[in-house]
Amino acid sequence: MKRYEYKFVEVSAKNGLKAKPGETFEECKTVIASEAENGWRLKQVVTPFHEKMGVYSATGYQIIFEKEI
Repeated sequence: MKRYEYKFVEVSAKNGLKAKPGETFEECKTVIASEAENGWRLKQVVTPFHEKMGVYSATGYQIIFEKEI
């Protein structure tokens, strides 16, 4: 039976006046490419939400990687 290990990497959402469009997405792409070079396979990207004054907003992304052990 195959066994796997998992790695979780958090990328915070960039927002506000100083954020450039697509900046968070570019950071996610960089993380995924970097981890792939180290033998990790992208498993899933999760967007956790939190409630702030009755409005739900994304705080960032949890990028989940998998590697066979």
